[in-house]
Amino acid sequence: MEEAPPSRQLVSWSDIPVELAGLVLGRLPAHVDRVRFAAVCPQWRVAARQGNLPPPMPMLLLPDATVYSLPGSEAFHFPACAGYTDACGTGNWLVFSGEDGCFLRDPFTNETVTVPALSRTRFQRVGDESDDAAGPSWMEMCKGKLPDAHKIVFCSPHLIAAIFNYSSVEITRIAVCQPGASSWWSVLGNGPMFVDIVFHQGKLYALGSEVTLFAVHISVDHSTGDPWVSQIQQVIGGLLSTQMIFLPDGLLILRVSYLVESHCAVLLVCREIDLRLKAGNWDSIEVLEAERSRFEVYEANFSQSHWTKVTTLGNDQVLFLCRRFCRSVNISHNEMPGDRIFFMDNDEGYYPGYSEEASSSCSVYSMRDSEVSTPLPMVSWKPGEVFATWLFP
Repeated sequence: MEEAPPSRQLVSWSDIPVELAGLVLGRLPAHVDRVRFAAVCPQWRVAARQGNLPPPMPMLLLPDATVYSLPGSEAFHFPACAGYTDACGTGNWLVFSGEDGCFLRDPFTNETVTVPALSRTRFQRVGDESDDAAGPSWMEMCKGKLPDAHKIVFCSPHLIAAIFNYSSVEITRIAVCQPGASSWWSVLGNGPMFVDIVFHQGKLYALGSEVTLFAVHISVDHSTGDPWVSQIQQVIGGLLSTQMIFLPDGLLILRVSYLVESHCAVLLVCREIDLRLKAGNWDSIEVLEAERSRFEVYEANFSQSHWTKVTTLGNDQVLFLCRRFCRSVNISHNEMPGDRIFFMDNDEGYYPGYSEEASSSCSVYSMRDSEVSTPLPMVSWKPGEVFATWLFP
């Protein structure tokens, strides 16, 4: 008489040793996958907390709160991002509209900071010379000239800075406030068109439209504790004389510049985009293939007051660019190749004539061979009032 085969014993996922679960977790590069891993059972959550893991890779956030982890993952809805109206230039802060102004929130920690509404802006007169001793002379903002926040940077627990774009009069202004304040403080007077700002080693720097770098000196009102701009001073001269170059056959070269802090240095990233004007309609343009984008990188040489060209970022560095948010990230070759630049193809419509049918996607440029590739080939979105951005868990 044959013996009955031994009964199979069901093994639960929770029976896997924590050490083995940690090894599995370490092979998941995407932050979304790690979140799902930790949700399986209590033992795996312990492995997620105890594991000595490399930092998770950046994430692409779309306006509808859909998230993709790099180097590639399935779509993941991130409820904590739903309803964001803008991105902040530092950290993972997203901008949300509230009943009485705006607030910043980190979707990973749910930490929240309130900021004034853009309509609550007061002005001061600032020239090339420091006005710190005399103090600011305030004026209320005129009605009907509400700005757009071109970029917001959370500099420190006591300082938030922004570029305000007054499209009705085609000017930009630097504005500052402290978290929780009731008003922004901006400047009057004729000045350069600012396109980007960065907070570097305790100082605020602004990039002019002709790729000129300015130091923005911040003072504090001793009676209120409010920050204000006491001086705007040029520190490095410009590289370019124009942002657009018109060529025969309806071709247009558009130049876009970014400021990025990397390895304790300020980098200037210049992108050239080849655009084609529609025949007979010079008010609307179409973007050519992403391979026609070109990049040059420069480092701010403060001691000699000029831009120094950089030919490599290093094998352990990757830049992530968008108009609202730029960051340099340390990576290992096991995670993804270094010496590259991730960017948005059609980032919030650089040119006002972009056709309404234009879409945007994510691309990556290699500093080694100048080739452009697509890390998420099936992902695209329609640019609108809310823009895609990067998250760094």
